[in-house]
Amino acid sequence: MVFFRKSRVFIFALFIILSSLLIVMQSCVPQRPNPTADDIYSWKMEILNSPKNVLVKQISGVLVHVSGSDGIIHDGKTGIYVYKGNFYSSDKDKKVTLTNVTGTLYKDSIQIDFSKGGTKSLSTSSENISPANLNTVLTKSDKDRALWDQRYVLAYGYIKKGITQTGDIIFSYETTSGTSQIPISISPSILTTPLNYDTEATLTGFTQFINGGWKLNVVSAEIGKTIVGDGIFVDEVVDGLTFKSLGNTYKLIGLDVSLSENPKADLENFIVQNNSFVQVQQKKTVEGETYVFLYSSDGKKFYQEEVLKNGKARPDFDASIDDNQTYEILKDAYKQAYDKKSGVYSLFSTATIVSTNTAAESNLNKFVIVSGTVKNVIKDTNGNWEINVDDWLKVVVKAGNYKYLFSRELNILKDKLANFFGYLTKPEGSSSYVMELKAEWEYFSFAGGSGTQDDPFLIETPLQLFSVRALATQNKYFKLKADIDLTGYSWTPIGTYSSNLSQSAFQGVFDGNGYKIKNITFNDTSASNVGLFGYIYKSTIKNLVIENASMIANQRVGVLAGASQDSTIEQVKVINSSVRAEIDGSCYTGGLIGDATDGTKVKQCVVLNTTVSGKKYAVGGLIGQLKGTTTKPVLVENSYVQGGEVKSDYSSTTASAGFICNYTIPTGGGEVKNNYAAIKVTNGQGFVGYIVTAGNDQGASNNYFDKDVAGTSNDKLAGKGVTAKTTSEMKQKNTFNGWDFDNIWKIDEGTDYPRLNWE
Repeated sequence: MVFFRKSRVFIFALFIILSSLLIVMQSCVPQRPNPTADDIYSWKMEILNSPKNVLVKQISGVLVHVSGSDGIIHDGKTGIYVYKGNFYSSDKDKKVTLTNVTGTLYKDSIQIDFSKGGTKSLSTSSENISPANLNTVLTKSDKDRALWDQRYVLAYGYIKKGITQTGDIIFSYETTSGTSQIPISISPSILTTPLNYDTEATLTGFTQFINGGWKLNVVSAEIGKTIVGDGIFVDEVVDGLTFKSLGNTYKLIGLDVSLSENPKADLENFIVQNNSFVQVQQKKTVEGETYVFLYSSDGKKFYQEEVLKNGKARPDFDASIDDNQTYEILKDAYKQAYDKKSGVYSLFSTATIVSTNTAAESNLNKFVIVSGTVKNVIKDTNGNWEINVDDWLKVVVKAGNYKYLFSRELNILKDKLANFFGYLTKPEGSSSYVMELKAEWEYFSFAGGSGTQDDPFLIETPLQLFSVRALATQNKYFKLKADIDLTGYSWTPIGTYSSNLSQSAFQGVFDGNGYKIKNITFNDTSASNVGLFGYIYKSTIKNLVIENASMIANQRVGVLAGASQDSTIEQVKVINSSVRAEIDGSCYTGGLIGDATDGTKVKQCVVLNTTVSGKKYAVGGLIGQLKGTTTKPVLVENSYVQGGEVKSDYSSTTASAGFICNYTIPTGGGEVKNNYAAIKVTNGQGFVGYIVTAGNDQGASNNYFDKDVAGTSNDKLAGKGVTAKTTSEMKQKNTFNGWDFDNIWKIDEGTDYPRLNWE
């Protein structure tokens, strides 16, 4: 019992001693103040120093930035990121108060996670939040993180050229103690990076500590001068590639200006526009001549790039010059000239096809496309290439130009048929013709084949698809061997209209082989005869799917073809596309073909979930205008249009139609049979919109349209081979009188419309 009492006294005394010690210790340690609603900095410090998420009772500031539903609020001192704050762009500059929300760290960055609960109130604010000057070296301390993470800042310095090994764009900025560097994130809409030279800039944005380091998220940029090279005054322009300054001679590097009508004047104009003061970047000096890249006085215009883009030059690089970044700039400029069909590329579409040495004789000293089999490929010790074509032509490529004109080793061409574009010459005393290549061979080559029925040209890439245009009029055979995605490529239709279609339209056989051509776009409201093909004549297009196409033109426009004569289109499917004609008259625009005439045959084709529109007349879900004659009858059979919309801007009951708008078939002039349309129609008819000439309403049989989907039961061929049905009727097999549901069609009755067996 005595022991128990002594123990109890000892424990009590120990408790008193420990309590006193704890009080003393607490009095010696400074305590963080409780954060207030008006102090984002204190709340950020609280979040940084807590081992888990923090319940932020209240925090407020002005919404200075909105990204999606996220935003940054700022109290004039610092800011904090609010994740899933349900903000709208119209909320910007309003006062935001958040109550009982969660403060957290995400990849080291301090945030409010509004998705975890809390309330939000918005009110009008007259407070103007100005950016703080970023003029200090940022550290990883809690103090810097709490102050600078998501702080609205303004910084002056230089965006460094290129990208670091870690994939960063670096900004070097001024501080009170010198300079510091910070990685930046910048949208291409603000500035295209990486830059090729250090560029003066004033950046506005938000600093962020993330993944253990700082970065600057840029929201606006004021770009000053580009620091390129040495500034000099030009005394004299000697020719299109040479100028003088203070007794020194400078030669422009990387250009062949033979495409310009007056290259000296081009260079003089550039010099004059810069008041004779320019910047040069020196590359090398040979026998007193300095070879340079030439820039405007402010460093923003690169002369070599300018003349390549304008099609007034082509690249001509010496193999000893090695500047990969500049190569890429100029290669891109040269390709832009191709897109505009300027310079050497402007000659491409009209170039004669030469395939024998006898044909070469009459095309000497002209731009031509040579088509032939590569017998041998030789690369010399200096990196120059020589390609022997059919033992009568030598195609030569300078070592320096190789980087422009090729993306792979040329020895892969051996024993293959290829097409080359250039200027054909025959050196004096030589039995062989010589061509210095003027454009990328890949634009004129294929994956294999010789273009015959048994050995068609094979297409696996976008550039090989472009090659079809080079041989459009040659009655060749082409076959896809892969899906082709044209995202990022500008498109020129294959074949076009002229008074002599045999010299301009596509003539041949194009077999899609079941593959897709995706994401093809065209937008030129001055152009006519537009589609994947511009004009097809005495041709066959088959087994092809075109997906996500967008075609906008003036007249005669279709996803597959703008116009067709005496051709067969079979088992072609258009999916999720749009096509439009802007002419204030007869548009002749269709989901498949704009204008199908004189012997055109369309079999088992589909237009699915596609919008077809036009400013005025002749807008059809499948075909804008169908026109046959007794000597050249047309045929459209076993095809359908389903989903999407066909519409005319013009208020008329005959301006558009679900299947064919303008219809001209006299007796014996053709057939339209076993087809249907289930598409919304605006300002038109359910199946056929307009009979162009009285008596030309023959040839239709067993065609149907969904009047519920079309929004009309009217049709110009009602009772003459076209019948309106309800949606439920269109999903019943017995609706479709005379249709072949064994070999051609299939149907999931009561659930879906008829579909083709081949789909």
